[in-house]
Amino acid sequence: MVSKIHLLLLSTLGVLLCSLPAEAARILGWRFNEAQNRLEFSTDGNVQPRAQLVFNPTRVVVDLPGTRLDKPLVQESMTGTIRSYRIGQFDAETTRIVIEIAKGYSLDPNQVKVRGLTQKQWVVELPEPKRDNSSGAAVAATPPNAVTPPAKQPLAQSAPLVDAPTQINEVRSTPDGLFVRLAGEPPRVKIKRSRDRRTIDVQIRNSSLGSAQIPLPSDAGKLGIQSITTEQKKGRMPEAIIRLQVDPNAPNWKATVSNFGGIVLLPTSRPDPIAGSSSGSNTGTVTQLPPSSSTPTSGTSTGQIATLQGVTIDRSSNQLLLQLDRPARYSTRQEGNDYVLTLSPARLDARVKEPPIYVGDRLRQVKLTQRGPQNVEIRLTPDRGVNIGEVQVPNLKLLSLPLQRGRQPGGKTGQINVIPPAGRPNITRPPVFDPNIQLPAPNGRPVVVIDPGHGGPDPGAVGNGLKETEIVLDISRQVTSFLEQQGVQVIMTRNGEYDLDLQPRVDIAERANASVFVSIHANAISMARPDVNGIETYYYSSGKGLAQSIHQSILQSIDIGDRRVRSARFYVLRRTSMPAVLVETGFITGAEDKFKLADPTFRTQMAKAISRGILRYLQ
Repeated sequence: MVSKIHLLLLSTLGVLLCSLPAEAARILGWRFNEAQNRLEFSTDGNVQPRAQLVFNPTRVVVDLPGTRLDKPLVQESMTGTIRSYRIGQFDAETTRIVIEIAKGYSLDPNQVKVRGLTQKQWVVELPEPKRDNSSGAAVAATPPNAVTPPAKQPLAQSAPLVDAPTQINEVRSTPDGLFVRLAGEPPRVKIKRSRDRRTIDVQIRNSSLGSAQIPLPSDAGKLGIQSITTEQKKGRMPEAIIRLQVDPNAPNWKATVSNFGGIVLLPTSRPDPIAGSSSGSNTGTVTQLPPSSSTPTSGTSTGQIATLQGVTIDRSSNQLLLQLDRPARYSTRQEGNDYVLTLSPARLDARVKEPPIYVGDRLRQVKLTQRGPQNVEIRLTPDRGVNIGEVQVPNLKLLSLPLQRGRQPGGKTGQINVIPPAGRPNITRPPVFDPNIQLPAPNGRPVVVIDPGHGGPDPGAVGNGLKETEIVLDISRQVTSFLEQQGVQVIMTRNGEYDLDLQPRVDIAERANASVFVSIHANAISMARPDVNGIETYYYSSGKGLAQSIHQSILQSIDIGDRRVRSARFYVLRRTSMPAVLVETGFITGAEDKFKLADPTFRTQMAKAISRGILRYLQ
């Protein structure tokens, strides 16, 4: 998500590039996509933006007339040649987006584009900023058809909601725990557990929540977490709190402050030694890791061969992550354009595959090779202009390789283009992980995308001898078969046990111009709560009618608990432009549901019920 864009104050040096009328709308969501160098935002109504480039300092300003932001000013700081972006209410009628470029850098306006995927989904595409060696006095003339910018008005102040040296941007799940993505200075962290042992507070001192809503993981239940919330405490020493609701018998958690912009949160393997203490809350463990070296490590060695269990590309922070089952020594070397990391003693798990590569991933190839009985070689071919940083050690079972993009020359000053959408989204990202998936040619029939959750190294919920990924793949294949028998065009985001990130699932649906998107999952909660059973169906925006149709169809056909239709901000629901739902087909941890989910007959009944709900909605 490393695009370089700056929020611009209107000034006499600004060049208004395009102006289009807009309909009343509300800003629903946004994100800065480093992998594609662009800011993405969506609304609940049609918008037609105005964009301009402002100098001294260089900023890109995008005004959305007739829109509102139902929250205070949002600001996220960034590193590199893009300093930050802000979203705020400029006046009663206009929301303003400002992307600020680092001092001494400028943009080529001919390469800055405001592009409509639909009338409700827009992206601000940026080139790489270049060093500004000019005096800044020469400015291109305003195009003849440009609209005169409005009179200068005060922009919402650029300070974050709470002024603190550390910003919290995201909380995401990992195979072993949670990762808190930060910007700014390394924080001080303290973990406290409540007396009733149901609440664990991760207290991050001198920090603030970097946006009005911190993205929280939707799959944290597999870690024994019942819910995750955030709280901001203000004052002279502001403090952000990430609060985990857990089972009282769950283990304590520890925090590790990594040296690549985050906090790793992991459950401890042993019970709390002071469980049942009447002294109130207890404090967890916090470790500050030193920077790692590119020479072989000489730290803890268990004398056993480590197993490389997973290799993934983290697109939110531009890193390659290596998941191990125990600590391993490593060494690195450069061979021509390739970067080679060797683990020893180590072996490659037979189920591990090279991660899929997409445009913007900053890598051209990842190759995994077992070299003899005790060496695993990871060979990386970086994309043009990308440097691979030093190996980082977030925890003893995880290695990280930062993928750092170098600077590229910019262009001349000129016009910023606002490109309106042409029908449905024109997504130009690569197709899918599975090259055998064929996107249907338009023939007037509806297109349904079925998304089996998780996959490959990510099993999803696990319990009572069941794996979510296996259950939902079986149900999804049957849903696909039933719908195809009714003449519906169906695409599965995956049709096997392999790794597939969230964004590629969205990309498949968008490129296929799908009529609806249905993600199929199985639920879980603590093993200590076998009383929780039943189905849940989630939607975000336009998917409510589809969710109700599927949910009612299941309840009419199957004897199973009803945990209601609910609204949620799951990634695949927020990022898809068509009606989208996520169906939880039962609880793997439930005393009743575990037997049903293990039964092939029940899975067939569930698949038929989901299919009927989709068909009713389409009809």
